[in-house]
Amino acid sequence: MAPVSIFSDNVRENPPASPEPSSPLNARNLAFLDSLKSAYPDFFFKPGRKFLFRPKRTIFYLEDNDNFRFLLLHELAHALLKHFSYDTSLERLTLERDAWEKTRQLCSDYKVPFLDSLAEAELNTYRDWLHKKTLCKTCGLSCLEVNSESLYCPFCQKTYPRP
Repeated sequence: MAPVSIFSDNVRENPPASPEPSSPLNARNLAFLDSLKSAYPDFFFKPGRKFLFRPKRTIFYLEDNDNFRFLLLHELAHALLKHFSYDTSLERLTLERDAWEKTRQLCSDYKVPFLDSLAEAELNTYRDWLHKKTLCKTCGLSCLEVNSESLYCPFCQKTYPRP
């Protein structure tokens, strides 16, 4: 099985982001966005329904959000780290964790408060997704990802195709 795009399936089971604008940016967020566009001219920043990085160069943002700068830096972190694909669900979780660490650095660089509780809540959506995705169909315990195509239940000693 070939690696899949880093965001080919949405953990929160929402429809994929589209370039539809939400509402106008306030002056502070517009100035921040302009500074990122100047600093990172190789990336495209576009309004959308949510914050999202689409490989290889597009970052979507939700204009009307109290955490605009923080979440925009997180998507920029994915772009800078070249999070284009993953092979296993655990690798996807690792990419997400790495992006939050890069976000911490970017927040420091741009004098944006790092919101630990929000970052942890976002990581928990991936942890919950991974847990639900790897439950054994027979006994309900967590399976191990053998590779990008299969799961193994050590209790039942059965192998299942990865959902």
